Amino acid sequence: MRARFLRRVFAVLLIAFVAAGMAGVFGVTSAEARAEGGGYELSVTYGKVTRPGLATPWVVEIRSPDGFDGPITIATTASYFDAFDENGLDPEPSASVSEGDDIVWEFDPPEGERFTLSFDARIEPAVQLQSFAARTALLDAGGQEIVSVRYRTRVMP
Repeated sequence: MRARFLRRVFAVLLIAFVAAGMAGVFGVTSAEARAEGGGYELSVTYGKVTRPGLATPWVVEIRSPDGFDGPITIATTASYFDAFDENGLDPEPSASVSEGDDIVWEFDPPEGERFTLSFDARIEPAVQLQSFAARTALLDAGGQEIVSVRYRTRVMP
């Protein structure tokens, strides 16, 4: 009688685990960090929770109602990208430098009111049970911060 009860409990737990997996509970959970300042709106879509080996989003979007009249300069915490197996940025930066803890990219201005930068990457298979915090900022021509957002990605096993 006790053995039958334990088998049923195990079966229910196994079915619940499989159902959770099918519902995407163990996949990537995305979030968005957003801020406004200096006439710009900055948003970063990122993987809030992810797992090793999975493609994880990281997209920066900058909006300006007046458009862009010069290069766009974005600074991001360089160590955040240590967790990723990178395939590339789109668009490619016209310039890239390392400044302290940040990587700073410069991009040619787009036509229109919106600039979008996407990072094609997946989490390294060996990265597990870690958390990576970052700050992404839009900089002016003198390298001063106009607007920034902070966010964190947790990597589960």
